[in-house]
Amino acid sequence: MTRSVIASVSMPSEMADDIDEHRKQHGMEFSEYIRHCVRQANDSPFDTPDEVLCRDENYENGRRNEGAA
Repeated sequence: MTRSVIASVSMPSEMADDIDEHRKQHGMEFSEYIRHCVRQANDSPFDTPDEVLCRDENYENGRRNEGAA
């Protein structure tokens, strides 16, 4: 049997509102969307999901483009 762990994360209400909006667009529950985003992160130790929900606009060709905007 798979064990589930409940983890609490604090975030600004605006961030939670944005997450809620995006998860609805993808037909996902809030926690399901958060799990998907964690797995999708560039340095995530987890298996990458098949579907990419969001993309870092500064991340190209395996490099993060940083500097003055």
